Amino acid sequence: MAEGGFWTRTKRLFRSHTAKDAGADPEEVRERLDEAYRTQSRLLAQVRRGVADVATSRKRVEIQLASLRREIESAGAEAKAAVDRGDDASARLALERQVALEKAATELDDRRSQLRSEEQQLIGSAAGIERQIEDFRVRKDTLAARYSAAQARTEIQGATAGIGAAAGDVGRVMADAERHTRELEATADAVDELMNEGILTRPGESQDEALLRRFDEALGSIDSEPRAVEGDGHGPHQISQ
Repeated sequence: MAEGGFWTRTKRLFRSHTAKDAGADPEEVRERLDEAYRTQSRLLAQVRRGVADVATSRKRVEIQLASLRREIESAGAEAKAAVDRGDDASARLALERQVALEKAATELDDRRSQLRSEEQQLIGSAAGIERQIEDFRVRKDTLAARYSAAQARTEIQGATAGIGAAAGDVGRVMADAERHTRELEATADAVDELMNEGILTRPGESQDEALLRRFDEALGSIDSEPRAVEGDGHGPHQISQ
């Protein structure tokens, strides 16, 4: 699998959602990123299976090649023994079989070289894809962390703004309550003053009782004042009643 095809598919996956990205829900964007990562991981697994398959084929070719080389050595030994015996026909057959085996071995060796080259390319592609997937994962996780931090900061700012607005409302309510309390206190003080002056009756008190109480209080205040009397020419004297 070529590395270019892998990333072409990945880019196509993102381009298919480009028109929606501007107004996309953050959770939907996160899910798409996770799905893209899972897709890349599946493709990487396919590349690795391809590497394993090619490596298995190469091993089989190497086993066949080793077996052919043993047969080539055996055919060469048979040809030499036949020549030593003077058996030209057997020597010729052994040599022909040796040549055929050597040709098959050459073809297998070429196939082994092709498989080894393909295996190395796939290994390099898998390593490159793995690095890019890891880079994508880091960027994805970093983006998720940044999003969570931004979301938390937005919520904190919203809560702070809400608290500030609520504090302003509470301040206005408290100011109104304080003003109303002062008005009630002023009213209560006025009522107490009027009741003390007998203009208003106290609870359970009749109007006559209020007037009598006012008269008694006024009389008591007069009696409590010091009175001046004439003396013996040495100056005024004060006496208490």
